[in-house]
Amino acid sequence: METRRKKYDLTFKLTVVKFAEQNLGEAAARHFSVDPKRVRECRKNKAELQRLSEEDDKRARLRGGGRKKASEELEVSVCEWIHSMRAKHLRVSRKMIRAKAKEVYATVSDGRDEESFTASAGWLDKFLRRNDFSVRRRTTVAQKDAKHFTEKLVNFVTYTTRIIKAKKIQPKNIIAMDETAVWFDMVGSTTVDARGARSVPLKTTGHEKSHLTVVLAAKADGTKLKPYIVFKGGIKERVVGKLSFAPRLLAWDSYRCHISAATKAELKRGYNITTAVIPGGCTKYIQAPDVVWNQPFKASLHESYDNWMAGDVDKEYTAGGNMRAQARRLLVSRVLQAWEKLDTERLKNSFKVCGLTVASDGSEDHLIHCFKEREPCASGRELLVQARQAELAEAGEGEVEESDMEEEFANELVIEDRGDDDSDE
Repeated sequence: METRRKKYDLTFKLTVVKFAEQNLGEAAARHFSVDPKRVRECRKNKAELQRLSEEDDKRARLRGGGRKKASEELEVSVCEWIHSMRAKHLRVSRKMIRAKAKEVYATVSDGRDEESFTASAGWLDKFLRRNDFSVRRRTTVAQKDAKHFTEKLVNFVTYTTRIIKAKKIQPKNIIAMDETAVWFDMVGSTTVDARGARSVPLKTTGHEKSHLTVVLAAKADGTKLKPYIVFKGGIKERVVGKLSFAPRLLAWDSYRCHISAATKAELKRGYNITTAVIPGGCTKYIQAPDVVWNQPFKASLHESYDNWMAGDVDKEYTAGGNMRAQARRLLVSRVLQAWEKLDTERLKNSFKVCGLTVASDGSEDHLIHCFKEREPCASGRELLVQARQAELAEAGEGEVEESDMEEEFANELVIEDRGDDDSDE
């Protein structure tokens, strides 16, 4: 088996050169246990070594040293292909890159023997490192690019701002609501275990697919409404009270039951409430529960589940010794505790972050998270500025008819693709 050459930094090489100048080259080779040829090369390149050492003393090679790339054309072509695939939000795997590299290498003009290039796993590792790529875990799944939703997001923000201003709705009467699933078994995907363990099992009660539905609702002043919990076959009741003398705004997603004729008819029966329906596909950008609430709420539930699994309290077993699922009373208690732990200031801030309570003059538009720099819909910030300016111009010219506003109040926000965004169930 061939012995791999050792790697020495510039500081070590200059130390060898200094010793060799004071003694002999052979003596330096013996003293530092290096090849005499390496000593001669270091003495020959002393000036360059000293210059590069001033820039980075941890550097190991001279410029141009080391193994050469298989092909410069190959590097450029494969990098461009990866960028083009990711620009379309398409998956790129290690196997796909190796196959593409072999295909491209057959066409390059600066390659060596085609049969000698195998696009090995080692080549791939170095290619990824050289070009600043890494294997990433997906953060979201989407059918359409974020820019497709930018205009809809801007329309939603301007619509809610206009409704709140026109009807003089107070923060205590602005409500955000959403349904989310809570699983009976909330098993994490990771655990601490011994290095090299071939099997890493995690115990459950066998109810990973069983869940309940929790309806979370809060007001822009930080008030939490009682969570509404629905088990399979449960009887549904009201989450938002009916009687209200003050006008209210309810922001929720385009889940089918929210925009059904029955729901709209019910809301006209004394609720004094206007709904702002978040367009399909936009909830992850501008729905307060999705953007801010759900993560800490679910994290708290996971923590309580892990503690329950690790302990011996409140557990029941079958005759065969298998653990039963959590009792409903435990699940309800944990949901209430997780909701109670959610910080009130965080709730209030979520309405700003999602554009529901930002100032109508645009002075707080920078707080809207999805329009911030480097966010997928960052271009929406400029579109929002233009939309606000257009509204001011219309208001100054008196172009907005009262009948148009009433029709907008009655019809809520126009949704073009309602089927894109169902509930978490």
